[in-house]
Amino acid sequence: MSFNNGANPQGGFGFYQPSPQFQMPQGSMNFAQQPATQAFSQDPLPPGLLNALSTKGYPHELPLLEEIGINFSHILTKTKNVLQPLRRSDSLPLEIISDCDLAGPLIFCLLFGTLLLAAGKVHFGYIYGVALFGTISLHTLLRLMGNEDNKAQPQQLFLRTASILGYCFLPLCLLSLVGVFFPLNNMMGYALALIFVCWCTWSSSGFFTAVLQLKNARVLIAYPLSIFYSVFALMAIFV
Repeated sequence: MSFNNGANPQGGFGFYQPSPQFQMPQGSMNFAQQPATQAFSQDPLPPGLLNALSTKGYPHELPLLEEIGINFSHILTKTKNVLQPLRRSDSLPLEIISDCDLAGPLIFCLLFGTLLLAAGKVHFGYIYGVALFGTISLHTLLRLMGNEDNKAQPQQLFLRTASILGYCFLPLCLLSLVGVFFPLNNMMGYALALIFVCWCTWSSSGFFTAVLQLKNARVLIAYPLSIFYSVFALMAIFV
């Protein structure tokens, strides 16, 4: 019986050298990727009181707005699509259709309520209540109208519904801005409110047509949407 006391297959003694074809298995024993991770996690923050009160974080750390899901460039891109109501629904970008962002809708709802407050109308509670009840009702209705894929993902469809309704709320913010300087409780205000409601309805119906993949049902989808946006238009018109 003979023992190989650390002998190299190529001759001599020493540690065994693996062949070039040898690959380290990918798993918990892969030590090649650990130094970078350890360096990232063990890199200390700069000391001092001013640094403790500042917004500085670890190196290579994502910005705070990006971590919580607020992307202003994406909000601007989706807002531009809302401002083009005559655009074909099948030409909308895929990332816009599948988006579930709620930062933009919250901004527009706060803007709408603030502009109404500037006109002497305190309707924040009505805005949140109608928005929540209308979103739930429209989600239930659109889920019944959609295909089987949308019915299998109710939570994702609800977030898309809230996102689309909120983004297409922007024209009503313009209506409330007009109401700050001019009274809307007249024939001119009624006509202007009708135009903005049709704008919101047509933009949102285009988004929902693309999401639900219903090419010939845009008018049918637009009917409940027009009722939803008309309630907010009435808030902007009457005291």
